[in-house]
Amino acid sequence: MRGIAGIASVAALLAGCQTVPSNPALPSGAAAYEAIPVSSPEGHQLADRIGPGDVLAITVLEEPELSFDRITVDQRGQFQMPLIGAVAAAGLDPDSLARTLTERLGARYLRNPRVAVNLVESAARTVVVEGEVEQPGIYPVTGRLTLLGALALARSPTDLARRDEIFVFRNQGTERIGARFDLAQLRSGLVADPQILPGDTVVVGHSARRALVQDFLRAAPLINVFTIL
Repeated sequence: MRGIAGIASVAALLAGCQTVPSNPALPSGAAAYEAIPVSSPEGHQLADRIGPGDVLAITVLEEPELSFDRITVDQRGQFQMPLIGAVAAAGLDPDSLARTLTERLGARYLRNPRVAVNLVESAARTVVVEGEVEQPGIYPVTGRLTLLGALALARSPTDLARRDEIFVFRNQGTERIGARFDLAQLRSGLVADPQILPGDTVVVGHSARRALVQDFLRAAPLINVFTIL
């Protein structure tokens, strides 16, 4: 009787168990792609965009003291340049930065300066994958990455994952946006696989129902002993 009562109580818990509630403010379905699109114009520019830790080569024609084979962008996205001081480089491509340097040098110091900027080394762009995945962590983004690809980097969701709660968060200016996706629909091709950009965070939700089922299965041998007794 004790075993039957134990089974009944677990069954009641399973019937009433709720998974971790999702954030109703996050868009899902078709609306999710307005926040996290399938292909972002920004993503096509990331390979050339300068960021903290990048190493640049700057050449000012006929000005060796203003030219550098290697100059590193600091964590604030800046570097120091003779004559003009701090230069904000993060977010610019090399051509845009060259125009900025040309304007600043030409405004006060040089007549008709000619500046070239090349990206020598690019610091690793990263994405964070956390929650119910096998190997949560920070992973480098070396090319075009999709949501399924990001989950694969983290060795896929665990058995305790809630597969209809795959969240993607992105910083857009001063705003933090997010969206919710369904893993089963992504894997079946029913919906498009959205592009993940460097700086994004992917979070896989936790299913309280799956966790309780696993706890029940682990306790099942003990319940069977009680039933026999």
